[in-house]
This record gives sequence, structure tokens and C-alpha cells, in this order.
Amino acid sequence: MTKELLIQQLREKRIVALDASAWTVLADQFTTLESHDTCLAGELCIISTAAGPAAVEQPKPDRRVVRLLRDEAEVRRFVQGRMNTYDRMWDGCGCKVDYYN
Repeated sequence: MTKELLIQQLREKRIVALDASAWTVLADQFTTLESHDTCLAGELCIISTAAGPAAVEQPKPDRRVVRLLRDEAEVRRFVQGRMNTYDRMWDGCGCKVDYYN
């Protein structure tokens, strides 16, 4: 996977799943705008891409999911929603995150 291919796939699909090792190779090619410790599923990072802001999540230790977001308002809603879900999970609500939708 190259940076250009990831950006193309984000534009086409909006959500791209990668092996953690593939993301490790690409990560330094993007600017991290913010990072949030989920306490349950690694870091939730917001990165800057040529297609727009994107969230990088860790559904499993060996997987990363990159999700294209439209703008700053969507970034705020997405991060707040995810962090609220992780807080409820921490409290034992039994809810789950669907990383692929």
C-alpha cells in the first residue's frame, strides 16, 4: 500500500482496513492532528490527508481502519461519539464499535 493508493481508496470507499504493519509504514507520511487514548482499543488518531481529515482506529492489535471524514465538524462529532462509546464500554455496557460502517 502506498500513500497515494490509500488516499484513492479513501476517496472511493471512505473506509479502508489495513494490517497494522502496512499502517506503520504509511503513518509517518501523514500529519497527526490529534490523538485520543481510548483505554480499550489503542489510540484514536485524526490525520490530515489530501482527501481531507481521517480517523485511524485499532479494532484489533494487528488491524487499522482509516475513515475519511468530511470536515472539522464531522471530526468533532466522530471523536465525541467514539469516546462516549468507549466510556460506556469501560463501564460494562456491552456495546460494541462497528469499525467498518
